[in-house]
Amino acid sequence: MKQEVDPGSPVPLYHQIAEAIRARIERGDLAAGDALEPLREAARSWGVNLHTVRHAYTALARQGLVETRGARGTRVTRSQGRTQRAAREADRQEFASRVLEEARERLGLDAAQLCREIRRVGGGEARRETVHVVECTKWQCQSHAREIATRFDVDAREWSLEREEEPPAGTIIATYFHYNDIRRMWPERLREVTFVTIGPDPRILEEIPDDTTRVLVCERDAVTADTVASDVRALFRSRGCDVEPVVGADPLAWLDARGVGTVVLVAPRVWSSLPPSVRSHPRVLVAAYVFESMDLDRAARMLGWPEHAGVVQQP
Repeated sequence: MKQEVDPGSPVPLYHQIAEAIRARIERGDLAAGDALEPLREAARSWGVNLHTVRHAYTALARQGLVETRGARGTRVTRSQGRTQRAAREADRQEFASRVLEEARERLGLDAAQLCREIRRVGGGEARRETVHVVECTKWQCQSHAREIATRFDVDAREWSLEREEEPPAGTIIATYFHYNDIRRMWPERLREVTFVTIGPDPRILEEIPDDTTRVLVCERDAVTADTVASDVRALFRSRGCDVEPVVGADPLAWLDARGVGTVVLVAPRVWSSLPPSVRSHPRVLVAAYVFESMDLDRAARMLGWPEHAGVVQQP
C-alpha cells in the first residue's frame, strides 16, 4: 500500500514516518507483537531510501515502542492504545461526542454555543485556556497570538524563542519552521507542541507601491533569505516583480543601491530590531507570515477550542 510523506515539509522524512507508525500504535491498529514492514518494502511504500526507514525504526525503538529481532524483523513491543491515559482520553471523547450530538438534535446548538451554555451554568465566565505561541521573535509571536485570539476563545500568549526558559505547562502552538529549534531547546516538551503551517500574508500585495518591479527579501543569513524569498515569490508572480534574496540588516542601504522600483521585504526577526524611522519607510515592508487557515482550524478542532460568537468558519 502506497504511503505518503511530504518532502517539502521542514519536518524530517524519518520523523514523519515514525510519527505515522506511532499514531497507528496509539490507535491500536498495531498491537504488541505485530511486525512492521521489512525495511525494503517500507522504503518502496513510503517512496524513500532504506536509510530513512531505518532511521524511523531506530527512533521508535528508542521510545520503547518497537524492537528489532534479527530475522523476525521489527515488531511492536507495547500497544500505547491500551494505556490508562489513552483509555481515559477515549472515554472523554466518547462522552463529549454524545453530549454534543444530543445538544444538536434536541436544541440545535453547535459546539461553540454548547460551550457558552456550559460556562454560563457552571458559574459565569470560566477561565479560558492559556495557549503559548512559540516563534523566533516576540513580534512574530504576538502577531500569531492575535490571529488565534481573534477567532478562538482562548488566552493566546507569546513565548519567543529568544527566551532562555521553556514555556509553562499547557498547550503550545508553534510553526513547522521552528520544529528543529524546539526539538533542540526543549526536547522533553516536543510531544506537547501542536505544529501549524504558516505562509506569507497575501495582504503584502496591498501595501507595495504600484511602480514596484523588484522585491528584495532581506534577512541576516543566506539560507533563511532564500527560504523566505521562495515563500513570497508566488505572491508577486501576478505582479510581474522579480524577487531576490539579500543578506543584511539595513534595508535602506539596499534601497539606495537598487534605486527606483525597488521594495525591501524584511523578514520578521529582522523587522523586530528595526527603528521606527525605518519601519515607517513606504518601501520597507515586513514579510509577515500568517497561519494557514485550514491547518489552524484542524489544530483548533483537535484541541477543542471554542470559537468566538459570530465567527464564520473558513471554507
